[in-house]
Amino acid sequence: MESNLNQDGMPRPSYVFSADPIARPSEINFDGVKLDLSREFSLVASSTEANSLESKDYLQVCLRIRPFTQSEKEQESEGCVYILDSQTVVLKDPQSILGRLSEKSSGQMAQTFSFSKVFGPETTQKEFFQGCILQPVKDLLKGQSRLIFTYGLTNSGKTYTFQGTEENIGILPRTLNVLFDSLQERLYTKMNLKPHRSREYLRLSPEQEKEEVTSKSALLRQIKEVWGYFNM
Repeated sequence: MESNLNQDGMPRPSYVFSADPIARPSEINFDGVKLDLSREFSLVASSTEANSLESKDYLQVCLRIRPFTQSEKEQESEGCVYILDSQTVVLKDPQSILGRLSEKSSGQMAQTFSFSKVFGPETTQKEFFQGCILQPVKDLLKGQSRLIFTYGLTNSGKTYTFQGTEENIGILPRTLNVLFDSLQERLYTKMNLKPHRSREYLRLSPEQEKEEVTSKSALLRQIKEVWGYFNM
């Protein structure tokens, strides 16, 4: 039998002990911990649905359909975009292509798309600005953040819509007109402030202010001369 003493004659520590077993109930009842989560999940679903509906107001997608150019009219180009209502369009293949497709295939080629608002080919620059851009500009004047950009294929009319021409200005110059007209009473008319870096400014002395006015006048004169040279 192995001795309980170590090599120094000291008793080894014992790691064996006895304890009375814990009495366990013969049957465990879980009725008290059961929860009906159907109501909680229904509330989460309803709130999520409501938030998704509200979030749609933060993104407005307007469609503007470009009219045919003169060359496209001469080539008798066929249209493929059909307006159903103020928010829905249908894309269909031109009749020249549909004639070569079977009835089943031609029915599958039509696709419907929905937008916040649809503007037809006859829409003017002013009508498009008032119907799509003016409200976000007003929101900007109230301190809210707004982003407006044009998106489309090459030659789809993005530059014309955004910049326009001298006769029919686009949304960018119209937006600037609204902004400056709205800020007219709050404009700083003096020339003694000069932007510095990105968010700072310098207050100029009377001598520096005169130098800035002289430089500005010279720059504007050069711009007019260059503009007149290219428009001779």
